[in-house]
Amino acid sequence: MDTGRITAAAIVTATGVGLVAVAARQLWLGVSGVAGSLVAGATLVLGVAFAAGGPAMYRTDVDSDHLLRVAGWNTLGVVVTIAVLGLVAAFQAASGGRVTAPLLTAGVVVGVSAFAHVLIGFNDVRRIRARTVARQRRKAAVVNRFVRHDLKHYAQLLLGYGRQVTETAAAREDADDAAVADGGTSTDLAAVGDAVMEVGSELAETNERIGVIDDLLDDGDERRTVDVTDLLEDGRQRWESDYPDASLTVEVDDDLRVAAGDHLDTALAELIENALEHAGESPRVTVRGERRGDVVRIAVRDDGDGLPELERELINEDRTETQLDHSDGLGLWLTKWIVEHYGGRLAVESEATGGGQVTMSLPAAEATD
Repeated sequence: MDTGRITAAAIVTATGVGLVAVAARQLWLGVSGVAGSLVAGATLVLGVAFAAGGPAMYRTDVDSDHLLRVAGWNTLGVVVTIAVLGLVAAFQAASGGRVTAPLLTAGVVVGVSAFAHVLIGFNDVRRIRARTVARQRRKAAVVNRFVRHDLKHYAQLLLGYGRQVTETAAAREDADDAAVADGGTSTDLAAVGDAVMEVGSELAETNERIGVIDDLLDDGDERRTVDVTDLLEDGRQRWESDYPDASLTVEVDDDLRVAAGDHLDTALAELIENALEHAGESPRVTVRGERRGDVVRIAVRDDGDGLPELERELINEDRTETQLDHSDGLGLWLTKWIVEHYGGRLAVESEATGGGQVTMSLPAAEATD
């Protein structure tokens, strides 16, 4: 059961029921003149519209959070208008004035105000959805470029390896010396086989990344409490085994927990493995994690050359990506999207003395529990 959706629909419907009750009461008591009939009729129409609008909102494809936003605007219009009318009525009473049919008068004003605020709410939601669609399109453009580049690159490699296999097979058939056929070319075939397996591994890794991105685009992997200390300890042995010449230092607070999900493991691995792989022959990588208020900061620093200026500006959103100015790696973008999916932020830095640092800031678990 979607409680948020039900709540939003109930708020709008309750506004309509209240307006219908006010109009029905006045019609029962009687109205005087055309103006009175118009005011009562307008209140009744607004009430019916709101009463029917609640269930209609529930059945739309608008996200529950957005419906709650619309309901919030509706509530704001009702509360603020009632407060203003209360002050006006108090002023008139103190001045000896009197309002005819105050309940009906207040009802039509509140109804009009609530209707206007609902329109504002839907426009607000439309603006938010437009921004979301624009971000999704940018993500899709980045992914499309990387996938096309990788597929083209790997296709060229496979074609090259295919030619090597064909040439080697032909050489075996034409060779008069069995030693050349058995000894000289078998090693070549083994090398080609290893290269093909490496290409397959790279393609599998790209496929896994695309799977994570699909999950993020579908709003999958809801937040829960994740122990960062455990994630780093679980991966440390693997990283030290895969990069024996590297020095990996992990300095994190005990029981460092964030509000994230399963893909946080992917984000951490992308940052750490990227630093271990590209920071030189014997890289020194340090991972530091600490909590500051309601935010947990995890920094991965290496002693390499640091990220290029263009890469930093794109990831930090200081520059817009174009066909000419674009990133060269999908891993950092994937990390950025994962962190943002969990309500966090990714920042990339390079120091003048050498080395680079990537910092992810995420909400602490207790901040959202």
